[in-house]
Amino acid sequence: MIKRIRLIKFLDTLMGPWLIQLFPESPKKTSQHTDLKKILVIRPGGMGDALLLLPVLKHISLKFRTCIDILCEPRNQEIFLSVPFVHEVFSYQNIRSLIKVCTKQYNAVFDTEQSHFLSTVLSGLIRSDLRIGFKTCSRQKIYHQSVAYDHKTYEAEMFWQLFALAYPMYPCFRFDFPYFNPGPDSVFSKKLSSLKHKKFICLFPGATINERHWPENRWARVIDWIGTKNIIPVLIGGKKEKTICANIMAMCSTEKAVNMCARLFINETVQLFYNASILVSTDSGILHLGVLCNIPTISLFGPGIAEKWAPEGKKHIVINAGLCCSPCTRFGTTPPCPNHNECMKKITSDMVINGLRESGIF
Repeated sequence: MIKRIRLIKFLDTLMGPWLIQLFPESPKKTSQHTDLKKILVIRPGGMGDALLLLPVLKHISLKFRTCIDILCEPRNQEIFLSVPFVHEVFSYQNIRSLIKVCTKQYNAVFDTEQSHFLSTVLSGLIRSDLRIGFKTCSRQKIYHQSVAYDHKTYEAEMFWQLFALAYPMYPCFRFDFPYFNPGPDSVFSKKLSSLKHKKFICLFPGATINERHWPENRWARVIDWIGTKNIIPVLIGGKKEKTICANIMAMCSTEKAVNMCARLFINETVQLFYNASILVSTDSGILHLGVLCNIPTISLFGPGIAEKWAPEGKKHIVINAGLCCSPCTRFGTTPPCPNHNECMKKITSDMVINGLRESGIF
């Protein structure tokens, strides 16, 4: 998966700017519409972007009765299939799927990619009356409307601003829970039955890049502390986190810890979050999934831009060592760290434990 993503990014950098030059300049349009009844939303990239796009999709679907199709990467299809306000999901990496979406006619295409070029090229090829995207890297040439991208604005708010170019939106972004189907009142699946009627905390130690990982022995210390409070610590993650979670479990002395890593689908993780007391997570897509499930979170930030990706509000605690060299990530790319991930290593177990104390869940 990682090698494929790197290849796509390489091809994007190599071919994207050249391909964009083949398109004529699109005429600019400034009016808003309420009659955009069928739109395509292009969403490449990771899980976090896909999740933070859901609030604006739900809003325009319900308020403007918009039929929304999604063109995304396979790794995010499950997210869009888990919500009731998306009509059809197409895959970037399936030729038949791409051909099918290119034969359709849309009122508008929204390219929600922040900097890469190939999504912009696709938006120019798909039949639509209106093309909208972010004003970065000269990509605005293909769009009829575009908005400047700000690295210090919460990503869900940036998506809100993007769609506000075409729809008369509320002045400010706001959450409108719930987002997933089934909702908070759904019955626990068999996999989760052992946690029914019990108080538990979810912990996600994974990250898409090594620079965002937090030392395994510190996760174990936090889990052992939770175990002394008559609360069940539940480790979660996907296949990529199996080794990390196994190592953490081996370091724990408490017998209360439960390892649910690689055992849950997205809808089951949602179900878990609806019943959890709090989520402790790295800067990751799982963090945003917890936010959209409306549970309290404690998030660990280092190379990532907290202003853009950290959840806001009293129920969310953000822990950041605040080193002068961080954040260093731009447009989803983090350079190799010459300081051996010091920004994450400076976060101590006590800082996370103090966050749990301050959360008021005990």
